[in-house]
Amino acid sequence: MKSRIPGSMSSLPLAALLILVVCSSSVTLAQDSGWYGGAGAGEAQVDMDTSQLARALQGSGYGISSNAVDDKSFAGKLYGGFQFNENFALEGSYFDLGDPHFRATLQPAAMLRGEVKIRGLGLDLVGTVPLNASWSAFARAGINNARLEQNFTHSIAGTGLADQTERGTHEKVGAGLQYAINEAFFVRGEVEYYRLDDNKVTDDSATLWTLGVVYHFGARKPAPPPVAQAVEQPQPAPAPAPPPARVALSANALFDFDKSELKPEGKQSLDKLVSDMQGLRYDVVIVTGHTDRIGTRSYNLALSDRRAGTVRTYLVEAGIPAARITARGVNSDEPVTTPQQCQGPVSDALKACLQPDRRVEIDVSGIPE
Repeated sequence: MKSRIPGSMSSLPLAALLILVVCSSSVTLAQDSGWYGGAGAGEAQVDMDTSQLARALQGSGYGISSNAVDDKSFAGKLYGGFQFNENFALEGSYFDLGDPHFRATLQPAAMLRGEVKIRGLGLDLVGTVPLNASWSAFARAGINNARLEQNFTHSIAGTGLADQTERGTHEKVGAGLQYAINEAFFVRGEVEYYRLDDNKVTDDSATLWTLGVVYHFGARKPAPPPVAQAVEQPQPAPAPAPPPARVALSANALFDFDKSELKPEGKQSLDKLVSDMQGLRYDVVIVTGHTDRIGTRSYNLALSDRRAGTVRTYLVEAGIPAARITARGVNSDEPVTTPQQCQGPVSDALKACLQPDRRVEIDVSGIPE
């Protein structure tokens, strides 16, 4: 039994919703940077079942003596969507599943050729699971509204085979892998399964394999950090220890953009810090890497971890006991700037405004010997 979406879900509301999802990005892009778009190309394989065709021909006194089927076609799609968070997105698409066709030799002697052009719109909920800093896996589930144009060319008459166009709404699912080239560009490979209306040329399903690219218009703005709750202050200790000394070093001074290898001037800054720590009996040294809010959370978290680890390694090599040093990356969860200070889409001006957020902080807790 074929699963069909009720007739009330016609192409009009689906097309309207898709247009709303994709086109509204131009209006809201300045306020929210979760929008993305892309394109993919590959191959579609449509299930071919000519049993309905054979029955129609038999009723007119014809039989199929040979049948050459080409069920694979060059195919592709355009898509755009909104990334709500690291794990979920809503995506709309326009797809072209190609032109599957057949050529049959009939008895009594005659030729018959038929093809179906399949085009349509899709709307999916996409779930993503990061695998590491660059790779992620995703799965999709949604609906498609496909237009099937059935055409016949033949040298026989009286078979009742006629050109016709059908449109139907059915379910679709898919899965794939995605690789982050940088903060904005991604490469995506996926396979999708479409349910379709059946006819005298095709059955009721198709499979689409594509390799595509995705462009994210900017990094999503993180939620503001939680406001610290007021707590009752304890009574002061008789001899409080001195507060930790904090040194904040600009990431631009330590590293090249999007890199985690120390620059020569970055090494000089750390050498001065090591010199200033001479004669200090320290209990613990905490190295914290920070990024700005541009880019995905998983990518920035990995970058801040690598940078903090690079600084820790350098301090250990300079003579600071490794057991006293801890390192961690916190992504952009502890910004210096506020969303009100730095606004707008990703640009050189926004990157310059967010420069104070890109830093490495070193907290030294100790007392002079």
